[in-house]
Amino acid sequence: MLAAADAVFDAERALRLAADTVDELGDLAASSLRVLDDAATDAFYAHQEERRDFHLESAGDQLARLRNRSGLMNELGEDLTRHLTAAGSAIERAGDELARGIDGDDRDTDVRALRTQIDILTEVVTLARTVAEQITRHAQHAAESAAATDALMLLDSRVHHAGQEVTRADEGVSMMRSVIESAQSRARTSAALAGSLSYAATHTSRQSWSSGPQQTHQPDKPADPGIAI
Repeated sequence: MLAAADAVFDAERALRLAADTVDELGDLAASSLRVLDDAATDAFYAHQEERRDFHLESAGDQLARLRNRSGLMNELGEDLTRHLTAAGSAIERAGDELARGIDGDDRDTDVRALRTQIDILTEVVTLARTVAEQITRHAQHAAESAAATDALMLLDSRVHHAGQEVTRADEGVSMMRSVIESAQSRARTSAALAGSLSYAATHTSRQSWSSGPQQTHQPDKPADPGIAI
Protein backbone atom coordinates (compact mmCIF):
# COMPACT_ATOMS: atom_id res chain seq x y z
CA MET A 1 0.00 0.00 0.00
CA LEU A 2 2.94 2.32 0.69
CA ALA A 3 4.11 1.94 -2.92
CA ALA A 4 0.61 2.82 -4.18
CA ALA A 5 0.59 5.94 -1.99
CA ASP A 6 4.01 7.01 -3.28
CA ALA A 7 2.80 6.61 -6.86
CA VAL A 8 -0.27 8.76 -6.18
CA PHE A 9 1.93 11.46 -4.63
CA ASP A 10 4.16 11.34 -7.75
CA ALA A 11 1.07 11.86 -9.92
CA GLU A 12 -0.01 14.82 -7.79
CA ARG A 13 3.42 16.45 -8.17
CA ALA A 14 3.37 15.96 -11.95
CA LEU A 15 -0.08 17.53 -12.16
CA ARG A 16 1.13 20.56 -10.19
CA LEU A 17 3.88 21.04 -12.77
CA ALA A 18 1.29 20.65 -15.53
CA ALA A 19 -0.91 23.32 -13.91
CA ASP A 20 2.04 25.75 -13.76
CA THR A 21 2.73 25.11 -17.45
CA VAL A 22 -0.92 25.78 -18.32
CA ASP A 23 -0.64 29.16 -16.57
CA GLU A 24 2.37 30.03 -18.72
CA LEU A 25 0.53 28.90 -21.84
CA GLY A 26 -2.43 31.09 -20.91
CA ASP A 27 -0.18 34.15 -20.58
CA LEU A 28 1.44 33.45 -23.95
CA ALA A 29 -1.88 32.88 -25.69
CA ALA A 30 -3.26 36.17 -24.35
CA SER A 31 -0.10 37.99 -25.44
CA SER A 32 -0.29 36.40 -28.90
CA LEU A 33 -3.87 37.58 -29.33
CA ARG A 34 -2.79 41.15 -28.53
CA VAL A 35 0.02 40.89 -31.10
CA LEU A 36 -2.50 39.65 -33.65
CA ASP A 37 -4.71 42.66 -33.02
CA ASP A 38 -1.75 44.93 -33.77
CA ALA A 39 -0.88 42.92 -36.89
CA ALA A 40 -4.46 43.10 -38.13
CA THR A 41 -4.52 46.88 -37.59
CA ASP A 42 -1.28 47.35 -39.54
CA ALA A 43 -2.52 45.05 -42.32
CA PHE A 44 -5.69 47.16 -42.60
CA TYR A 45 -3.83 50.47 -42.86
CA ALA A 46 -1.28 48.99 -45.24
CA HIS A 47 -4.01 48.98 -47.91
CA GLN A 48 -4.04 52.77 -47.83
CA GLU A 49 -1.50 54.78 -49.79
CA GLU A 50 -0.47 56.89 -46.84
CA ARG A 51 2.38 55.27 -44.91
CA ARG A 52 1.87 51.93 -46.65
CA ASP A 53 5.51 50.91 -46.30
CA PHE A 54 5.50 51.77 -42.62
CA HIS A 55 2.45 49.62 -41.90
CA LEU A 56 3.77 46.75 -44.02
CA GLU A 57 7.00 46.77 -42.05
CA SER A 58 5.12 47.05 -38.76
CA ALA A 59 2.85 44.13 -39.70
CA GLY A 60 5.93 42.07 -40.54
CA ASP A 61 7.39 42.85 -37.12
CA GLN A 62 4.15 41.78 -35.46
CA LEU A 63 4.15 38.50 -37.38
CA ALA A 64 7.74 37.88 -36.28
CA ARG A 65 6.70 38.44 -32.67
CA LEU A 66 3.81 36.04 -33.19
CA ARG A 67 6.12 33.38 -34.63
CA ASN A 68 8.32 33.70 -31.56
CA ARG A 69 5.37 33.37 -29.18
CA SER A 70 3.94 30.45 -31.13
CA GLY A 71 7.30 28.71 -30.91
CA LEU A 72 7.32 29.19 -27.14
CA MET A 73 3.75 27.88 -26.92
CA ASN A 74 4.83 24.83 -28.87
CA GLU A 75 7.68 24.19 -26.41
CA LEU A 76 5.38 24.65 -23.43
CA GLY A 77 2.84 22.32 -25.05
CA GLU A 78 5.53 19.66 -25.26
CA ASP A 79 6.44 20.28 -21.61
CA LEU A 80 2.78 19.94 -20.69
CA THR A 81 2.50 16.64 -22.53
CA ARG A 82 5.61 15.38 -20.73
CA HIS A 83 4.19 16.27 -17.30
CA LEU A 84 0.88 14.63 -18.14
CA THR A 85 2.65 11.51 -19.39
CA ALA A 86 4.54 11.33 -16.09
CA ALA A 87 1.26 11.74 -14.20
CA GLY A 88 -0.38 9.03 -16.27
CA SER A 89 2.48 6.60 -15.65
CA ALA A 90 2.35 7.28 -11.92
CA ILE A 91 -1.41 6.74 -11.83
CA GLU A 92 -1.06 3.46 -13.70
CA ARG A 93 1.63 2.38 -11.24
CA ALA A 94 -0.64 3.33 -8.33
CA GLY A 95 -3.42 1.17 -9.74
CA ASP A 96 -1.08 -1.79 -10.17
CA GLU A 97 0.33 -1.42 -6.67
CA LEU A 98 -3.14 -1.06 -5.18
CA ALA A 99 -4.33 -4.24 -6.85
CA ARG A 100 -1.23 -6.09 -5.72
CA GLY A 101 -1.34 -4.72 -2.19
CA ILE A 102 -4.91 -5.77 -1.43
CA ASP A 103 -4.72 -9.13 -3.21
CA GLY A 104 -8.00 -8.50 -4.97
CA ASP A 105 -9.89 -7.79 -1.74
CA ASP A 106 -11.61 -4.41 -2.16
CA ARG A 107 -14.30 -4.81 0.48
CA ASP A 108 -12.90 -1.91 2.47
CA THR A 109 -14.76 1.35 1.72
CA ASP A 110 -11.61 3.45 1.44
CA VAL A 111 -9.99 0.95 -0.88
CA ARG A 112 -13.02 0.98 -3.17
CA ALA A 113 -13.07 4.78 -3.10
CA LEU A 114 -9.38 4.98 -3.97
CA ARG A 115 -9.79 2.50 -6.80
CA THR A 116 -12.66 4.61 -8.20
CA GLN A 117 -10.66 7.83 -7.91
CA ILE A 118 -7.70 6.26 -9.73
CA ASP A 119 -9.94 5.00 -12.55
CA ILE A 120 -11.50 8.44 -13.03
CA LEU A 121 -8.13 10.17 -12.75
CA THR A 122 -6.79 7.95 -15.53
CA GLU A 123 -9.59 9.10 -17.83
CA VAL A 124 -9.13 12.78 -16.93
CA VAL A 125 -5.38 12.69 -17.58
CA THR A 126 -5.95 10.90 -20.90
CA LEU A 127 -8.32 13.72 -21.90
CA ALA A 128 -5.77 16.32 -20.78
CA ARG A 129 -3.09 14.77 -22.98
CA THR A 130 -5.40 14.97 -25.99
CA VAL A 131 -6.09 18.67 -25.32
CA ALA A 132 -2.35 19.33 -24.84
CA GLU A 133 -1.61 17.79 -28.23
CA GLN A 134 -4.27 20.01 -29.81
CA ILE A 135 -2.78 23.14 -28.23
CA THR A 136 0.66 22.21 -29.54
CA ARG A 137 -0.70 21.56 -33.02
CA HIS A 138 -2.49 24.92 -33.16
CA ALA A 139 0.67 26.68 -31.97
CA GLN A 140 2.65 25.01 -34.75
CA HIS A 141 0.08 26.05 -37.35
CA ALA A 142 0.06 29.62 -36.02
CA ALA A 143 3.83 29.81 -36.40
CA GLU A 144 3.58 28.53 -39.97
CA SER A 145 0.80 30.99 -40.82
CA ALA A 146 2.82 33.92 -39.44
CA ALA A 147 5.53 33.65 -42.09
CA ALA A 148 6.75 37.06 -43.28
CA THR A 149 5.44 38.51 -46.55
CA ASP A 150 5.35 41.88 -48.36
CA ALA A 151 2.28 40.99 -50.46
CA LEU A 152 -0.81 42.73 -49.10
CA MET A 153 -3.34 40.04 -49.97
CA LEU A 154 -1.05 37.33 -48.62
CA LEU A 155 -0.52 39.38 -45.47
CA ASP A 156 -4.27 39.55 -44.86
CA SER A 157 -4.57 35.80 -45.34
CA ARG A 158 -1.70 35.00 -43.01
CA VAL A 159 -2.94 37.28 -40.27
CA HIS A 160 -6.39 35.72 -40.58
CA HIS A 161 -5.14 32.11 -40.48
CA ALA A 162 -2.70 32.82 -37.65
CA GLY A 163 -5.55 34.43 -35.73
CA GLN A 164 -7.71 31.34 -36.15
CA GLU A 165 -4.96 29.04 -34.88
CA VAL A 166 -4.04 31.21 -31.89
CA THR A 167 -7.71 31.56 -30.96
CA ARG A 168 -8.10 27.78 -31.05
CA ALA A 169 -4.96 27.36 -28.96
CA ASP A 170 -6.33 29.88 -26.45
CA GLU A 171 -9.63 27.98 -26.30
CA GLY A 172 -7.65 24.78 -25.74
CA VAL A 173 -5.79 26.40 -22.84
CA SER A 174 -9.11 27.45 -21.27
CA MET A 175 -10.39 23.88 -21.57
CA MET A 176 -7.12 22.58 -20.20
CA ARG A 177 -7.48 24.71 -17.08
CA SER A 178 -10.79 23.00 -16.28
CA VAL A 179 -9.40 19.54 -17.01
CA ILE A 180 -6.27 20.10 -14.91
CA GLU A 181 -8.31 21.50 -12.02
CA SER A 182 -10.46 18.36 -12.11
CA ALA A 183 -7.38 16.14 -12.27
CA GLN A 184 -5.74 17.95 -9.35
CA SER A 185 -8.90 17.63 -7.27
CA ARG A 186 -9.03 13.90 -7.97
CA ALA A 187 -5.32 13.55 -7.24
CA ARG A 188 -5.63 15.33 -3.89
CA THR A 189 -8.52 13.08 -2.90
CA SER A 190 -6.58 10.01 -4.03
CA ALA A 191 -3.48 11.13 -2.14
CA ALA A 192 -5.47 11.60 1.06
CA LEU A 193 -7.07 8.16 0.73
CA ALA A 194 -3.78 6.49 -0.19
CA GLY A 195 -2.00 8.13 2.73
CA SER A 196 -4.71 7.01 5.13
CA LEU A 197 -4.64 3.44 3.83
CA SER A 198 -0.84 3.34 3.90
CA TYR A 199 -0.78 4.56 7.49
CA ALA A 200 -3.44 2.05 8.51
CA ALA A 201 -1.58 -0.81 6.82
CA THR A 202 1.72 0.15 8.43
CA HIS A 203 0.14 0.69 11.85
CA THR A 204 -1.68 -2.65 11.71
CA SER A 205 1.50 -4.41 10.65
CA ARG A 206 3.42 -2.97 13.61
CA GLN A 207 0.66 -3.88 16.04
CA SER A 208 0.64 -7.45 14.76
CA TRP A 209 4.40 -7.67 15.18
CA SER A 210 4.38 -6.20 18.70
CA SER A 211 1.51 -8.42 19.87
CA GLY A 212 2.93 -11.65 18.51
CA PRO A 213 3.64 -14.74 20.63
CA GLN A 214 5.99 -13.99 23.50
CA GLN A 215 8.03 -16.38 25.57
CA THR A 216 7.21 -15.90 29.26
CA HIS A 217 9.40 -16.85 32.20
CA GLN A 218 8.03 -19.85 34.07
CA PRO A 219 8.75 -19.87 37.80
CA ASP A 220 10.64 -22.81 39.19
CA LYS A 221 8.39 -25.58 40.45
CA PRO A 222 8.44 -25.62 44.23
CA ALA A 223 9.95 -28.65 45.88
CA ASP A 224 7.62 -31.38 47.06
CA PRO A 225 7.16 -30.74 50.77
CA GLY A 226 6.93 -34.48 51.35
CA ILE A 227 10.52 -35.03 50.40
CA ALA A 228 13.11 -34.41 53.08
CA ILE A 229 16.09 -32.42 52.08
